[in-house]
Amino acid sequence: MERQQAIADYAAAWSGTDAETITAAFARCWTDESTYTDTVTDTIVGVEGMVQLILGTAHQYPGFTLRPTSDLDTHHNVGRFSWVMTTPTPMVVDGVDYGRELPGIDFVEFTSDNKIARIVGFFG
Repeated sequence: MERQQAIADYAAAWSGTDAETITAAFARCWTDESTYTDTVTDTIVGVEGMVQLILGTAHQYPGFTLRPTSDLDTHHNVGRFSWVMTTPTPMVVDGVDYGRELPGIDFVEFTSDNKIARIVGFFG
């Protein structure tokens, strides 16, 4: 797997609308030990935790999508990329009203076969 494809699958998972679609996208880019952490989320481990996080986000912000806004910048087994989450309704995260677009940046670590081992995300 190429690293850029792993990020594309990760973004597709975030834009999935049901558990099956989200799980299938993560099956291509994630492992059972992969972790996710952002400014409002405790560390989540594995595919099922991510599926629940995304479905919860979809419940809170129906119709949201996430898309990368930069190419993946990497060296060694780490990288970063910018993204934007858009939604038909205004988003308030950690007391900050982001309107209908929430920009962010994710820092990523890759496994030896270029799956995502860890993501640490920041908003704004």
